[in-house]
Amino acid sequence: MTILEKWYAKAAFLAVFFAFGIASGIWIVHERAEACSKNYTFINAGVVCGKPAVIKKTGYAETQQKISEFIEAERAAGHISEVALYFRDLKNGPVFGINELVEFAPASLLKLPLALVFLSEAEREPTLLAQTLSFDDLGWRQKQEFPPPESIEAGRPYLVEELLRRMIVYSDNLAAELLETHIAAIRGKDVVKDTYLELGIIAPGDIFDEAVNVRRYSSIFRVLYNASFLTPEFSEKILGWLADSTFKDGLTGGVPENIRIAHKFGERERSNGILQLHDCGIVYYPENPYLLCVMTRGNDMQELAAVIKAISKEVYEEVNSRRL
Repeated sequence: MTILEKWYAKAAFLAVFFAFGIASGIWIVHERAEACSKNYTFINAGVVCGKPAVIKKTGYAETQQKISEFIEAERAAGHISEVALYFRDLKNGPVFGINELVEFAPASLLKLPLALVFLSEAEREPTLLAQTLSFDDLGWRQKQEFPPPESIEAGRPYLVEELLRRMIVYSDNLAAELLETHIAAIRGKDVVKDTYLELGIIAPGDIFDEAVNVRRYSSIFRVLYNASFLTPEFSEKILGWLADSTFKDGLTGGVPENIRIAHKFGERERSNGILQLHDCGIVYYPENPYLLCVMTRGNDMQELAAVIKAISKEVYEEVNSRRL
């Protein structure tokens, strides 16, 4: 073998060696990301594990126009008086909104940031979640069009963690009232307000205040998904509770049964008879979750729920049509 032939042979060997090394490195990184991502169901595994996005992105101008026309038709028919929505592809994809800066009464949507207050405090004081609370039944009950399937009982002790779960899963007003009273007593009233501000939403003086819009409220789900406010473990926990929500008349009604949604709804009836219904959360479309928040006003709660469901269905079908 000549010197030139030996040189070519060595070069070929090195090329194959380096190619194998690169391929092995990519395979190892991929396998590690896959193994890591199996530990998380609800938070952004791409942030924690380095898992890359797999869905190609394009704009949603046609979808936005189609939904805008649907909203106008529903308004003309008298089914709703106002609708706002915000959409974000959580895999570094497009964003669009309709009336996204219009303010609504947050109502039960405030239960989610209240839960974040407790979990944030629990990061500093782990025993907080294991504390027990109970209440005396004073006959207080707030009317709910979509009541919880079960509620806490007077005189029975509950772990703080269990109260948080019930507040999120069942939207239990009694659990929320008990938790809010407790955190104010041990940390001061400002701790809740400060958390609202830290999350980028306005702290209302009253649950009836028009103090939240779809864009600001959606930011809560982004920080949970990216585990940028709580630890990955606590972010996973609260998103798991949200995914177990018993409210099925909004976003959930617009997607197939096998698609999980980590979401929170809120309802409010004003003294003037105007109703509000909202549903916001993360739709876990396979390998490409997206965020959708819809807030509505009108005169019939069931019609408001139907509008949210229809918008959810339209968005899901559009996302699904883009799968590679």
